[in-house]
Amino acid sequence: MFLKFFKSLILLVLMVNFSYSQELVPPIQNYAPSEYSAASQNWGIALDEKGIVYVANSQGLLVFDGISWELFPLESESIIRSVYPYKDRIYTGSYQEFGYWENSADGRMEYTSLTPLMQDLSMQSDEFWEIKAHEDAIYFRSFGAVYKYKKDKISRIGDVVASSIGVYQGRLILAPRNNGIAYVDGEGEMKPLEGDLKILDGENIVALEEVGSKLFIASRESLYVYENAKVERVENKPLNEVIERAEINHIISVSQNEIILGTIKEGIIQYDFRNQDIHMYGRSSGLQNNTILGMAYFDQKLWLSLDKGVDMIDLHSPIKFYTDNTGELGAVYDFHKYGNNHYLASNTGVYNFSNGKLQLVENAEDHTWNLEEIGGQLYANHNSGFYGINNSQFEPIDTRTGSFTVNKINDSGDELLIGNYTGLSLYNTKSGEVKELDSVNFPVKGFILENRNTIWAAHAYEGIYKITHREFETIEVRKIEPLGDKENFNPSIYKLNNQVTAFVGGKWYKYNPFEDKFQAFRELQTFNGSNLIFKGEDFYSFVDTDEGHLIITDLKGERISLSSEDLNYRLVKSNENFIRYNDSIFYVTLNDGFARVNLNKLREKQEGQWVSNPIIKEFTDETKRHSIATTPVIPFNDSGNILVKVGLPVSRAKKLIYSLEGEESLNGVVNSGTLNFRNLSHGDYHLVLTAVGNSANEVTSESFAFSIAPPWYLSPLMKFVYVLMFLSVVLLVYWLNQQKLRKHQLQLEAKFEKEHSDRLNRIEKERLINEIDLKRKELANTTMMAAKKNEVLMEIQGELNKDKSKFSNQFRIKHIMNKINSAVKNKDEWKVFETNFNEVHEDFFKDVLEKYPKLTSKDLKLCSYLKMNLSSKEIAPLMGISVRGVEVHRYRLRKKMDLDTDVNLTKFLIKNF
Repeated sequence: MFLKFFKSLILLVLMVNFSYSQELVPPIQNYAPSEYSAASQNWGIALDEKGIVYVANSQGLLVFDGISWELFPLESESIIRSVYPYKDRIYTGSYQEFGYWENSADGRMEYTSLTPLMQDLSMQSDEFWEIKAHEDAIYFRSFGAVYKYKKDKISRIGDVVASSIGVYQGRLILAPRNNGIAYVDGEGEMKPLEGDLKILDGENIVALEEVGSKLFIASRESLYVYENAKVERVENKPLNEVIERAEINHIISVSQNEIILGTIKEGIIQYDFRNQDIHMYGRSSGLQNNTILGMAYFDQKLWLSLDKGVDMIDLHSPIKFYTDNTGELGAVYDFHKYGNNHYLASNTGVYNFSNGKLQLVENAEDHTWNLEEIGGQLYANHNSGFYGINNSQFEPIDTRTGSFTVNKINDSGDELLIGNYTGLSLYNTKSGEVKELDSVNFPVKGFILENRNTIWAAHAYEGIYKITHREFETIEVRKIEPLGDKENFNPSIYKLNNQVTAFVGGKWYKYNPFEDKFQAFRELQTFNGSNLIFKGEDFYSFVDTDEGHLIITDLKGERISLSSEDLNYRLVKSNENFIRYNDSIFYVTLNDGFARVNLNKLREKQEGQWVSNPIIKEFTDETKRHSIATTPVIPFNDSGNILVKVGLPVSRAKKLIYSLEGEESLNGVVNSGTLNFRNLSHGDYHLVLTAVGNSANEVTSESFAFSIAPPWYLSPLMKFVYVLMFLSVVLLVYWLNQQKLRKHQLQLEAKFEKEHSDRLNRIEKERLINEIDLKRKELANTTMMAAKKNEVLMEIQGELNKDKSKFSNQFRIKHIMNKINSAVKNKDEWKVFETNFNEVHEDFFKDVLEKYPKLTSKDLKLCSYLKMNLSSKEIAPLMGISVRGVEVHRYRLRKKMDLDTDVNLTKFLIKNF
């Protein structure tokens, strides 16, 4: 009884010695059943060389591409107990069934059963729990037999019933039930492993793992190591005592001197057999379950298939976490090592952290903003005042109002300036006196001393102030004008390289004392959007205020990033803190604990990290899934909604971006694993996926080409039709143009002919007019000559009539008189006149006779003379009558024509005929 008690006491002491290590755990990623949408139990896990995770789940094969999970059940819906990727196949084992999965051309996982190849071999309720590859053969182990698959043939390895199989020094080894270890020789015969293995007699071996020259052998409650033909139980008492209660289920090697034991009851045990260190991670450390059913190690990350869920542990991460699962601690604002104690300032108080345990400092409850060691004394800026901490005692210094920050004024540290909720206070450490600065009546969250007489203060919420004083007697308090487009909300003030510097609205500014104003800080423009949270002698730390990741830099080129994912998205927003512990160890405050960062290891780890290649998993249009092995051509009617499922196998990649190039260009970040392209134009496209690591040169990419066929109205046939139509239109237009030109030419010709005819007519008309004018003149001349002649003849006749009696020869006189009468009334002359008159006045006589048919020839003769506008005096000789006779004739003619007396007969004839 005493021996049992002593044994338990020793175990308790040993557990306490490494309890701190248990509390600081590497990053753990949990994948709950609700996330991967399958059964809780996961019997095995493995990764292929690309980084794709395969899980043997109770509902089928579970695949994780780094972004999304997908379940592939067997037709029989059997539980898959084992999984093993080898080359391009994923081998699985289940009840009375084993086979392999392959990706089809369209990206689907398709299963091929190997049991039809067994021929005469039979199974008796076999479930296949383990699969191994050796020399291009695949071995399937059940509790009843071990089967070998090679070159499309299945054979059985002897009659052995093995509890585990493995590979050691190039040979396949088995653990026959309760009968040590055997190997399979080149002839396929079973032979005992060399050496004395009596220690294993009666042990039910559950796991075998080769590590260098060593072979680790595990039963449920014991761990052995085989080397140089000798097998010994591992001599590590704390480890063995843990194993006895934890029950080993699996072993996996993670380095040349380190193995992981997966247990049934206690999670995993990390065992460094070189220095005999052990670390345990279970439910209390962040695992979802303590029952480890399978393990896989890839890219320094340990993957666990659990009785409930899947977990990933970044075992060798330079970041370790402390998490307060009780909720007592709350959000941590500061961490400080003071003497042999570690103090945490949180929103619930100040805690002493020792040996992984938290102890609230007495009377230190409530929100604590800051811990500062000055002159060997630790101070706390608390919600209820300003305190000193001594031997875990919380000693009040000024409790009139809460405080934010404190800094020393001189090198000796005997005078401190405190930024508090109502302004600034001066604390003399020797006298204990606290004095408030006059005229500073706003909450001061941060401040710097530019010189002995100038203080720059940042308001807790808005505004930056310049405070001028003489021996802390305030002279002037001046609020600085807004540095950006808005008021100076949530400002921060610093002193960098002896320059007053401000971070406001996501931008950096520096004070120009010559112009008494702030200007853009060009040297820090690359850090716009990132506030300073640590300033050291050789490097600085910034936090991206939007993305929440940390940037560690020397401002000379080195740049180390810690993403919000690296810190499990647990930073305290707007109150991030990065605390130096020593040259390599730093602490980051979190909303439920803190993280310890080994900066040297982080720097080493981020140099040349492996980034996996993105993968195209599925390409689907509106109606069907296309092959991803070729370049798919999508009918235009099915291209309205194109889905591309992509993956980023697990690696150190930070993000996946895409770029679509072609008729349209698109780009962005892949978040859900599915890209959705809507209403793309027809044409050829090139999709490029790029995985990005911590640095710009850590990138890998994958490309995929596809085409969208043109719509029916742009198909080759229709294009041919369009060409014919175009040619037809061209020919039609050409013909119409020709017709138009011909018509125009005819019109021009007609116009020309018309113009020519008009010109000829005009010429002819002018000729006729000229001719008529000439004839009119000739007619007038001949008429006047005839009138003159007749006038002369009539004068002669009158003279002769006067002296008629004087002539002796009356006959002769009479003959002469007759001759004169004949000459005056010469009909031939009238005919000539009539002919000439008709040439000038065509149809005159005809028109007059048609209107006045009763007119006589003498009337017509008078009308013709009147038409020529001759006077009665001129007409009388032509008609051989007196002027009086002409007037009488005119009178009679007017009567015949029935004209009024007021109508001018001459004008009437000229106008109307």
